[in-house]
Amino acid sequence: MKINYEKAKTQTEAFDLAINQITDEYIAKFNVKADVSYNKDEGTIKAKGKGFTLILNFDDNSVTIDLKLSFLLKPLRGKLMGTIENKIRRTV
Repeated sequence: MKINYEKAKTQTEAFDLAINQITDEYIAKFNVKADVSYNKDEGTIKAKGKGFTLILNFDDNSVTIDLKLSFLLKPLRGKLMGTIENKIRRTV
């Protein structure tokens, strides 16, 4: 899924807005444990937990969301992507 920036003007600005919102505390609200890593040079945010990997790739005008789920979590894909999409749209 690809989302164009509405608030941010540049990749760096969008990345900074996202890292201020997508924190360990925010992910903990979903009752999952995840390791979150930020790579400003590559413009990526990765969250990896049991049964899922979320990768946000920031480019010049948009962010691409890649969500990989285990077999057991696949039925929740639509709900999870909707929640992630809404958060990203409000943030960047």
